[in-house]
Amino acid sequence: MSRQVFSDPGFWFLLLINSWLIYYYLQTPGEFNTIVWIYWFQSVLIGLFTFIQLLRIKNPDEKSLSINKQPISKNSMGCAAFFFLLHYGLFHFVYAIFLLVSFTKGANTKMILITACVFLIESTIQLLRRKNISVAQKENVGKIFFTPYLRIVPMHLMILLPNILDMSVTVVFLILKTVADIAMYMATTRMHASSQPL
Repeated sequence: MSRQVFSDPGFWFLLLINSWLIYYYLQTPGEFNTIVWIYWFQSVLIGLFTFIQLLRIKNPDEKSLSINKQPISKNSMGCAAFFFLLHYGLFHFVYAIFLLVSFTKGANTKMILITACVFLIESTIQLLRRKNISVAQKENVGKIFFTPYLRIVPMHLMILLPNILDMSVTVVFLILKTVADIAMYMATTRMHASSQPL
């Protein structure tokens, strides 16, 4: 698995973009709000592409998720996808309100939009790469559904931990963002690798 990860362009893109964000913050420490909004847009795109991925599943693993106490099936994938979109979207709508109140001053709109476009292109490439997964292989809907929520945890903790631990919001956020990105990438890579035919 480690060799597969290190040979995956997606891993190096993730490492590069996070390193660049850390460098950008060190060069312009007054623009931490810019990084927070970049993270929010990246998280929204992950949710959007997860929604698309859920809609495209043709052979779900019935044991991986249940809806109304019924095993997931091909016919219920649409319900699962739209429930994810509603629930994940609601989280990010609430966080957008919080960010608009607390993290708008000094944010670099141009940098946010450029970085969001980069994430959009990279996410599209990843989606196209996964298009060739064999439909004969059952896909773990539960993991696909819940993995993006790894990105919500840093936002929750960013609100709570600074006051609890008397730490800088910047330090907490950058540490948690890096952990969340790496954890989500590893989980997603392992999940898709297991979906490949032997």
